[in-house]
Amino acid sequence: MAIITVQSLFSGAGATAIVANVSNAMLRQGTKVRSIDVCSHNDLRLWYGMPLQQTGGWAQGFMDNAQDSLDFAFQSDFGATFLPLGEVNEGYQALLNRIESDPVAWLEWLKHEPEGMLIINLPSHCERLYKALIQHVDLHLCVWQAEPRVYPRLQQFIKRQQLNDGVPEAFLFIENGVAPQLELNRDISNIIHHELADDVTTDISIMRDQHIAEALATQQSCYEYSIAASANADFTELASWIMKRCSNA
Repeated sequence: MAIITVQSLFSGAGATAIVANVSNAMLRQGTKVRSIDVCSHNDLRLWYGMPLQQTGGWAQGFMDNAQDSLDFAFQSDFGATFLPLGEVNEGYQALLNRIESDPVAWLEWLKHEPEGMLIINLPSHCERLYKALIQHVDLHLCVWQAEPRVYPRLQQFIKRQQLNDGVPEAFLFIENGVAPQLELNRDISNIIHHELADDVTTDISIMRDQHIAEALATQQSCYEYSIAASANADFTELASWIMKRCSNA
């Protein structure tokens, strides 16, 4: 089973939306896919239509040494298998400590079967998880948007992770919310692309589409909300690219 982690460079850059909608696109193409939420806000569940009153998730099961991660899975109306984090509150740091101490054991617990894709939504604020997992995943997508925060956050991240000394093979940046018709968005995007080498960025980006926010408001994937949404083509292209890149995992 291929392992893909997705993490925003800063909060709100769009990692959660990409995880949900790329998972949906893979499922439509016949690929077995399971998405996992590691963010303490539990926002990924909104994309799968999980009732808000359901507060359980995989985190407590993992901490309790449960045998089967799928015991904590939620099945969406469109057939996607999703593992919500669940409410952990003060136990969140203990959970991160355990994952960090033995990331391989955690990934094996999640994988469950040899085929398909495992897509993990990582919290934007938690670089320690990135460090713990990067050597064990087939692809890590770092999501950014062209807005005023991106340049300083990018420089900080590069410095802390020492990316100028070498970028992990699995690591790639991906741009979300592309809007070339907006001058500020276009100018910032051009600056960031000038800073980044071509071999650390994906050739695919996600265009800005109001349907994405509208879909989230109705707790559906973008495709479920509107088949005609332009973002569906971007998510489908990204899903196909990921599956091709990780097909030998």
